[in-house]
Amino acid sequence: MDLVSTEINQGELKRLLCQRKYHEPSSKSKKMVKILACVFGLIMGFVNGLFGAGGGMLAVPVLTYLYGLNAKRAHATAILVILPLCMVSAVVYLTREGGDWQVYVPTIAGVVVGGVVGAYALKKCGNVVLQFVFYGVMLLAGLKMLF
Repeated sequence: MDLVSTEINQGELKRLLCQRKYHEPSSKSKKMVKILACVFGLIMGFVNGLFGAGGGMLAVPVLTYLYGLNAKRAHATAILVILPLCMVSAVVYLTREGGDWQVYVPTIAGVVVGGVVGAYALKKCGNVVLQFVFYGVMLLAGLKMLF
């Protein structure tokens, strides 16, 4: 027996299989997603507070797999989610450790310009390219830290 129905040709079947369809989750599923989001949020906050960065790197895969966001939306949402976290971490570091404003001022200027350029690049970049570059950078950073 032919596995593919004669009513749907191969191209249509492939299109349907590759298409992500959104189904309204049950209230129980919604509650579980919210609980998982809080748990992963705690983990991201802990990592960001401990290392001073890294929460956003964890946020992108969580937003992609937990909420089903595409790469662009996951990165944009991660930036929005991590911004307040970075501000809180910065206040804690500054109040406890003080800081070197001769380092902060030029670094902040560079980060602001880089952030604007990166946001425009995100808008122009395709989802597949973005995922490839993002996970490639994560892999290379992990390998660099190991060796």
